[in-house]
Amino acid sequence: MKRSKLLTILSSTAICMGITACSDDMDAPYSPEYSDNQIRFAAETEFSRTSDITTNNISSFNVYAYTGSSSNPTVFMDNVTVSKTGTNTWEYSPIKYWPAKDAVDFYAFAPASWVGKTGPLLPVPYDAITGDEDIVYAVIPNLSGNHGQPNAQVVFNFRHALSKLTIKLSSTDTKLKVVVSNVVMTNIMTKGNFSFPSASTADPASPETVGKWSDQNTAYSYILHWSQALSELLTLTPTPTVIAASGIGRGGNMFVLPQPLSFHNNGSGNDTYIALQCSIYDAASDEKLWPNENTPEDQLVPGSTTGDGILKFPLSTSKYTEWQPGCHYIYNLVVNSNDDMGAIEFGSPTVDTFIDVETTYQ
Repeated sequence: MKRSKLLTILSSTAICMGITACSDDMDAPYSPEYSDNQIRFAAETEFSRTSDITTNNISSFNVYAYTGSSSNPTVFMDNVTVSKTGTNTWEYSPIKYWPAKDAVDFYAFAPASWVGKTGPLLPVPYDAITGDEDIVYAVIPNLSGNHGQPNAQVVFNFRHALSKLTIKLSSTDTKLKVVVSNVVMTNIMTKGNFSFPSASTADPASPETVGKWSDQNTAYSYILHWSQALSELLTLTPTPTVIAASGIGRGGNMFVLPQPLSFHNNGSGNDTYIALQCSIYDAASDEKLWPNENTPEDQLVPGSTTGDGILKFPLSTSKYTEWQPGCHYIYNLVVNSNDDMGAIEFGSPTVDTFIDVETTYQ
């Protein structure tokens, strides 16, 4: 009898967003020539996908700027909104001009609400509980001059401050029918403090050019899918499918705080994991195979109208034990057969060779 794992990780991939700026195939912005020392802005973002902030879809960002030393800064631009015009130029008010003697440290971010009046010089508190907001930031320190230079601009390269998740479900064993009722992701920290980097975000990634999160707290369980009727049950196919929003389940892609991931107690305590409430049937006969009389009690779901069991998939893997900012983590959960299902399976046969017994009669 050959038994296979209940939960197989088909793919668990972290795709780090590109560190270099990408125009996203955007046409070159309109750049009239200027000869004065007015401060002008432009923006780029790292490579992104649908629902992210990109070079194409960013329409405004906010700027703080400071002169003086880091120990005694003077506000030069106070939470100024910079907006894109129809000609792909960026405008703000009131107009500022380069100081004659001082260098300027620029800090930019979008959307405006996540930093606001608190400013970027101290750790910025943020709550990511909705999971549907991408936030970006940029820093250009110690910038001066540009006096009389044509097309002089402060060009921000924005970086993503959060991690992005995509969760897919599938079943590759066509002899089985896997029906999922609910999917929940547990113990995800939603609040933390973000510190802007000290060096330019246009430079290659390093501890000085990438922002840092600290004090991640306030654990939360995200309902990714919740079947409130039999018609909302998910029957898995061999094609990995992103969980869609349904009822009170949020589904789709989501943005989360970068944070450590733990799975040391098989789903107890502070373990971070995805829980699937499901049942497994024989595809031909529709006979229920799991859960059954051999299923441990801690894998049963009391009160389930469909008699489901629960599977726990750790979010930490051999590849990574934490989510990093600016990385897209794609989880594909593949649900196939299980040890306690007791299904009889046949492996590759072997056949003993004939033993030659030769007798010669005279």
